[in-house]
Amino acid sequence: METIEKFYETVNRVCREKGTTATTVLKAIGASSGNVSKWKKGSIPNIDLALRFARYLGITLDYLVTGEDAYSAPLPIPDAELSADDADWLSIIRGIPAEKQEMCKDFLRTHAYVPEKYADKKKA
Repeated sequence: METIEKFYETVNRVCREKGTTATTVLKAIGASSGNVSKWKKGSIPNIDLALRFARYLGITLDYLVTGEDAYSAPLPIPDAELSADDADWLSIIRGIPAEKQEMCKDFLRTHAYVPEKYADKKKA
């Protein structure tokens, strides 16, 4: 029962953070607002409804269901230990929202280092 209660609580918390309500989101995505009452009583949505709900709010399905981003779980690093600096970078990267990851990669590629193909032009 804890997971189900957590889902209902997570939905309400995320909606408050986004300045909306579950009823408003459900109406916006064309779903019945009666789902809120069902969730409160312990029902959980099907995957299609949950995914549409999460996408409307701009969050991951994982975050909607568990209240945690998938990236908060440590990634296994086989046969290697991360340095403190690498662990710091990994923590930062995991915190970048999915919709902003490409933008951040592009920024780092163009501003943080000189790719080898441009190295000769920079020296000249």
